[in-house]
Amino acid sequence: MSYESLEEARKYHKQNPTHWIGESLGEYKHHIWDIVHRNKYKHILDYGSGKAEFHKLLFNNLKTPGAPLNINIVPYDPAYEPFSTKPTGRFDLVLCIDVMEHVQEDKVEEVLADIFNFSDNIFITISCYPATQILLNGKNAHYTIKEPHWWKEKLKPYDGKYIAIFQTRPARGEPIINKEEWNPNAETLRKLKINDKSLDRSQQERAEKLLNG
Repeated sequence: MSYESLEEARKYHKQNPTHWIGESLGEYKHHIWDIVHRNKYKHILDYGSGKAEFHKLLFNNLKTPGAPLNINIVPYDPAYEPFSTKPTGRFDLVLCIDVMEHVQEDKVEEVLADIFNFSDNIFITISCYPATQILLNGKNAHYTIKEPHWWKEKLKPYDGKYIAIFQTRPARGEPIINKEEWNPNAETLRKLKINDKSLDRSQQERAEKLLNG
């Protein structure tokens, strides 16, 4: 498999050993852990894992009561040589964290089809704004910058098989803004019930809609 955005990502990884280490996985840690914990998933694929340095962070609380034991998370990233061997078989869950915006537009459907070949349960996040990184060919690292509704159309063939979060602003580490399709996790719902003031307005509104049916 070879195409421009993938080849440029390979070059970027080689030139920048401390970048693209999988830090976005840490940002979504609580969302992912909530999904894994509730469904007792054990066999997980991190598709587009980068250097996967945050896997230990994600699963550092396996002693939580009721947590699934013996979780196996497999890193895969065709742009990073140590994890470029394509896995085989099916997985309980596939994580695809801030990957699709790095794929050039004419390859988006092909890559999505590949992702969904591995599982019927996908947790996918997509950034909808330019990256801070510029690739060696002078292009922005986010090859495909589209609004959430565009991505939802691309994901339509897989309705019912995924949870999607769209980052619509570049403020990392702040409350996730997902105007189109925000899925509150258990901790957010708990905070809502006790009227926790740390929830922002959009979180309160969407969690209230969920609770009220």
